[in-house]
Amino acid sequence: MGGTGNEYRLLMPLIPALLIVPVLALAGFESVEVAFLIVLAPLVSFPIILISGQLYNGNKTWKHSLKEGGVIALSALLVSFTTALWIVIDYIRGAREITKDASGRTAASWGDWISFDVLLSDYTLSSERVIGVGVWIDSVTLMLLFVATFLCFLICWFSLGYMNTDPINENRNHRFYAEFVLFAMGMFGMVLADNFLWLFIFWEIMGLCSYLLIGFYFWKESAAYAAKKAFLTTRVGDVFLMVGLLILYDIYGSLEFSVIFDDPSIGGTVDSNKLFWALIMLFIGAVGKSAQFPLHVWLPDAMEGPTPVSALIHAATMVNAGLYLVARMVPFVDIGGYGVAGLDDLGLIVAYIGGITAFMAASIAFVQNDIKKVLAYSTMSQLAYIFTGLGVSLWFYNHGKTDAATLVFGGSMFHLFNHAMAKGMLFMASGSVIHEVHHAHDHLHEGDDGHDHHDFDPQDMRNMGGLASKMPVTSAAMLIGSMSIIGIPLIGGFWSKEAIVAKTWKASLDYEPLMMGPAILVLLTAGMTGFYMSRMWLMTFAGEPKHHVIEHVHESTPWIKEPLVILSVISALGGFGLSVLGIVKWLAKPYNYDLGINEQSVIEQVVYELEHAFIPDDPNLRIVGWTTIFLSLVIGPIFAARVHGGGLADGQRANPLISWIATLSGKFGSQDVTEMSQSSLSEALQNRLYFDHYYELALSKTVIPLAALAAWFDKRVVDGIIRRVESNSVLGSVQIRRITTGRASDYILMAAIGALSIFALAWGVSG
Repeated sequence: MGGTGNEYRLLMPLIPALLIVPVLALAGFESVEVAFLIVLAPLVSFPIILISGQLYNGNKTWKHSLKEGGVIALSALLVSFTTALWIVIDYIRGAREITKDASGRTAASWGDWISFDVLLSDYTLSSERVIGVGVWIDSVTLMLLFVATFLCFLICWFSLGYMNTDPINENRNHRFYAEFVLFAMGMFGMVLADNFLWLFIFWEIMGLCSYLLIGFYFWKESAAYAAKKAFLTTRVGDVFLMVGLLILYDIYGSLEFSVIFDDPSIGGTVDSNKLFWALIMLFIGAVGKSAQFPLHVWLPDAMEGPTPVSALIHAATMVNAGLYLVARMVPFVDIGGYGVAGLDDLGLIVAYIGGITAFMAASIAFVQNDIKKVLAYSTMSQLAYIFTGLGVSLWFYNHGKTDAATLVFGGSMFHLFNHAMAKGMLFMASGSVIHEVHHAHDHLHEGDDGHDHHDFDPQDMRNMGGLASKMPVTSAAMLIGSMSIIGIPLIGGFWSKEAIVAKTWKASLDYEPLMMGPAILVLLTAGMTGFYMSRMWLMTFAGEPKHHVIEHVHESTPWIKEPLVILSVISALGGFGLSVLGIVKWLAKPYNYDLGINEQSVIEQVVYELEHAFIPDDPNLRIVGWTTIFLSLVIGPIFAARVHGGGLADGQRANPLISWIATLSGKFGSQDVTEMSQSSLSEALQNRLYFDHYYELALSKTVIPLAALAAWFDKRVVDGIIRRVESNSVLGSVQIRRITTGRASDYILMAAIGALSIFALAWGVSG
């Protein structure tokens, strides 16, 4: 869409994909019966795109009509999204036919995948163990499934403009779209999985695809390094995850959710210490996947991939996987149900890791000049908010504080939704900026052989400024997304962040003094978020252009603006709307599918949400809430405006929605931060607190020597044995040929010698 009317015809292949769900519904199928389509559609499209790209690269139809496989990928993801939406609607309406287990959770299975007997210590076989193929449906599943399918579809739509209008990607896009759909399939399968084994399988598929997509520009040394770094770092977490799953299997004799979650305590017989270490192993796996301290080093470098990949990793798929895994720990600790007591330290550990990561990532974001890296550290920080909330929730559950636990759990999951929508849009908006600035630079210097194109970085915000007048849609979208991430009152993220901060402080003030650490860290991070997100927007869109290239920027590429508009509306209005509908309570009780206003009118519910957010009953929480708002809405943005604010250049006009902000930003004066920028602290933050140095040091001291040892062992020992066997086999065959004379007497003699040898051996053994 966008630039030319001819782009509309590319949507024709989407019509059959859009009709699949209505046809299946009219045919009498239940939504859960066809849930496999969510995974199957991208899986089938993967080889089609890859093989077709190899066969038809350069073909005009393949390039222009099918966008080098992009339209096929978009059609497959549309099937996944519409099927997921069908399941969500059925679940909310309560109109689905899904088999319920004893705990009231919903699950569906299409048959057995593997069945086997287990050999016990007394050499007898246990009852048959079955690993099935099915789905696990609850409100957490549905929320993540909607987020993943919806954002994957929009990001793929965005990619048709971003990837297919850049000459560097020509004849390579089929590989991008093939890896894209396989990545999406991994996330969809992980969310739908009804057991930990399938969850782990799809988890690893995502890991492989992240390596391929981050290293898409593999000829660039930085991209290849970033891909390897992401792969190795996340593999560290994956090893711990696998160990945790083995311990879980040892405890429960199964990895099926329906078996484990039915009675996690097994009638009070489960060893809490053993289960604690299993859950810690799982948590370390989640830390690696969601880029939390200390396994966070891979995420900023992942920006070496194309911008759609950044949006995919940060909003739709990979980093949310770790949060989903931690959310699945609730039944183990919920002593109000069938959970195991004595696991409260788990909640403290999760909360502290979240608080430390939130503060650290926000600090590093202060000094980043690459627009995508600011967003990368923002992702780490906001995910850490959610980890903190989940940690507090686990602590509350394990102490029987069910009401408080469910509210902070629901708020954490709601923040995942708000963050995903806003961050997906922010990455696409940053991609729009990078794309248009890059094209303007290349167009300006077209045919200029004497110009070094590498001297200009289209991602460096120090080269931008004043883009609000050039890119009205992008600037408005990034403003709304930034406001949601900051937590500006009434905008998306405010409604969920407020619940996390408030309940963390409640836990520290009323129950557990050790929670004071995460509580202080997330409160400080709120103000820091207000600074670095405001700084990013002001450096990019406000003030006068910092480079002559900006004068030639135009917002004209098709396929890019539509996802920004859709997600802007959701980020601006979705948070409040869903809060009024009771989304927090719905997510807080994942096995209750009642969503909506039951006892109160809309007006009463609106008033209740506003009072709960701004005037809570607890005076301590009231102080905490208003302090959070003051830091994020006033202190952070004003300080950013003093350093980077400024009105647009004379003669430049912007959308009235945002022009007043650019003008206002220049009213707070100017502050010189040169001395601060040259301080040792600033240098440390620029160097990411030297974590990358420690990572490379650890790599050089451990992984590389082990790899060298493995290479030596393979060459000298394994290959040596093979060569020796080969040599002896040749010599043996020569000797055999010499004694195979063809004479019967020789064969009789060898048979006699063999028989005597066997007799002697048998006699010796029996004796």
